[in-house]
Amino acid sequence: MTKTLRTVLLLVMSSVLLAGCNANPVRQESRVLSAAEVNRLFVGNTVESYNLNTGFNSFTYYHPNGQALQERLWTRRIGSWQLKPDGQICLEFVKGKPRCRHIVQQGGTYYKVIQDKSGEHEQIVRYRYFRQGDALSGL
Repeated sequence: MTKTLRTVLLLVMSSVLLAGCNANPVRQESRVLSAAEVNRLFVGNTVESYNLNTGFNSFTYYHPNGQALQERLWTRRIGSWQLKPDGQICLEFVKGKPRCRHIVQQGGTYYKVIQDKSGEHEQIVRYRYFRQGDALSGL
């Protein structure tokens, strides 16, 4: 192979590789789910979630009667949940005020979000899967 051909091939290969490296990745728009969409995902299902701040996984069964059964850090706890008309899902595991959050879809992934000071959504939980039925009672 001649030196010129080798140089041209090297330049072409470098260009192809660099074209795949986008310094500004395309951010997919997130969409807040409606109450009906949240209902379909959660009610009667066991949901695996990953807390983006703590790195902890949890598994929660959302019973249609409003009871929530959760396993986190090898500990089970029972609480309650409710769905607000605006689509926020509210969870309460300790006596006190329920924490209500919107669920958003970004691409094919679902997240629980809070609003930051500027009004933007900050992802706090990523949902890994939604399994029909109570997968925790048999454990």
